[in-house]
Amino acid sequence: MKRQDAVRIGDLIPDYIRIMGIDTALTKAKVLEAFDLILAPGIQKYVLLRDYKEGKLFCTMSSSVARDRLSQLKTGLIREINGKLGKPLVKEIILR
Repeated sequence: MKRQDAVRIGDLIPDYIRIMGIDTALTKAKVLEAFDLILAPGIQKYVLLRDYKEGKLFCTMSSSVARDRLSQLKTGLIREINGKLGKPLVKEIILR
């Protein structure tokens, strides 16, 4: 018996992720993980909620001072997050 049309598992995984509809959830998890790794611990403790949808990273802060500091660093944060991810997924950071 000879194998025909053998496909490597590494080639099947991206298709499986897309078909099962978990690609957006995986992207969201990767973006939030990169955001957590880049954010300084002094500012990170003021982050209440964070979410990612369609290129926008939403961040709810408990301190207006920390929010102001983070707003000054938006451009650099976007660059660092996208650099860590390897592709430009974050286009805007919205602070609340």
